[in-house]
Amino acid sequence: MKIQKSAGVVLCLVAVSVLIAVCNNETKPETNPGKNVTIKPVPLPVIVPGFNFPEDSNTIYGWMNNSSFRYNYDSASVYKHAWGIWAGLTSQTSEVYAGDTLLAYETWLGITDIREQIIKGNTGCENIPRASRALLTVPHQFGHHLSLSDRRSALMEEASTTDRLPNFWVTVSYDPNAACFATKNQILKQSVLNSYAKSGGIGNIPAFPNSSITIKPTYFVGEESDGKILIPVWDKQPKDTLQGYGFRKWPKCVYVDVNNQQQPNKVAVPVDKISSNPDSIAAATVNLNDFIHFKVDSLMAWHMNRSDSTEGVSGNNKAKAGQVAILICMHVGTKEISNWTWQSYYWAPDPAVPQLPSSNLAASLRPAQLQGAASHYAVTTAYAMVLPNQPVTGGTNTGVMPMFAYNPYLEAGFHGTAPERGADFQLPSVLLPNIKQYGMQTNCMSCHAMATQSNAPGYTTNQYISMDTTMFNNQVLLDFAWSIQGNMILDAGAAASKK
Repeated sequence: MKIQKSAGVVLCLVAVSVLIAVCNNETKPETNPGKNVTIKPVPLPVIVPGFNFPEDSNTIYGWMNNSSFRYNYDSASVYKHAWGIWAGLTSQTSEVYAGDTLLAYETWLGITDIREQIIKGNTGCENIPRASRALLTVPHQFGHHLSLSDRRSALMEEASTTDRLPNFWVTVSYDPNAACFATKNQILKQSVLNSYAKSGGIGNIPAFPNSSITIKPTYFVGEESDGKILIPVWDKQPKDTLQGYGFRKWPKCVYVDVNNQQQPNKVAVPVDKISSNPDSIAAATVNLNDFIHFKVDSLMAWHMNRSDSTEGVSGNNKAKAGQVAILICMHVGTKEISNWTWQSYYWAPDPAVPQLPSSNLAASLRPAQLQGAASHYAVTTAYAMVLPNQPVTGGTNTGVMPMFAYNPYLEAGFHGTAPERGADFQLPSVLLPNIKQYGMQTNCMSCHAMATQSNAPGYTTNQYISMDTTMFNNQVLLDFAWSIQGNMILDAGAAASKK
């Protein structure tokens, strides 16, 4: 049995595609399966009874400031809302691409699509051409803090000599409302962002509309022809959370049967990645249909092979049409409140009994409308930075409890504080003042609050961040959207302003 090992590669995690140029000799395919197809972005469907979108902000604030609950935080209502979002994102639409009926989130414009439209000068919200899936790219979050030289050094240090296939990919996408806002306001142009700067004060881009959603679907890519694909799984949070615990360290895995010959909805028993016991491997094998997935086509493979993460990769190790992209997790933010709501989903071997950072309470509230592959994912939420919840400005880190909410696949591997090279956290947390800080101590809202045009002050682990703090002076805040900072367009206006 040949196994495609999709894990164990940090090569793709440490580089930022917009900053490191890579050459390869592949030419863009003249045709692709969607050449004569126009995909219409579908707004978030509401399919769970009692779920509203966008929910009234006062209702959401009520969940976070309810004295009837511990720490005044109504976790059940938050989880129900997060599941309603997931059910809508993963519901089927009438849009079709390459023979696949697309899920709602798959119809949305990727940040690459939006960037290209802004470069072309498109300021409209309608009729943006879309003839393919959102294109996979390298996660920017693993390189925001590194200099160009450090990215190159890390790339060389972490590259495996035996398996250099960059199997970890994302495709940040905006729902139709957020995409409209971005194109209409040309919000990725650096000259536009510069226009919001305030000397000695805090600049802000216009707020996204309250119906906006941004997502980061994240995939492993493997060979469908191999029969089974090894996927590292989050079996449980380790006792020692004071470490970077990325998926290369995880001892457990499952095997994905691309031929779907396993019992449907089988609960996997994760196995050690080094195991050769046939019975253990059989118990750890699940169907491909237990994951949201799609096949890579020629256009997608071409785009992936242009990424900086494939530097030095050649021959059979390149991305190619026919591989399968398996959804392992997804970050989701909605602008229903000022600081956005934050929910993150990740594939779980037993979704009825998920491990931290999810919970049994979260699993018990999954709606009946979640069926099939979408029902195999766990959820964690961050509708507040700390507990009790603090106001947008003028709050405190005194007398509060940390609220950790991270995605194991995306943040657990983060480690360190400045000034060491490669440290992921540039702003130490006042809640964790005497220890190093790691990804399992993060909170989506705290981290996204730090999104600025210049990338300063950088990432932070969990703590309360007041949005009028003086550390933001002479910065332009990006309304919690790191995707803007990672995809800025240095246009003529910005270049001229620097002369």
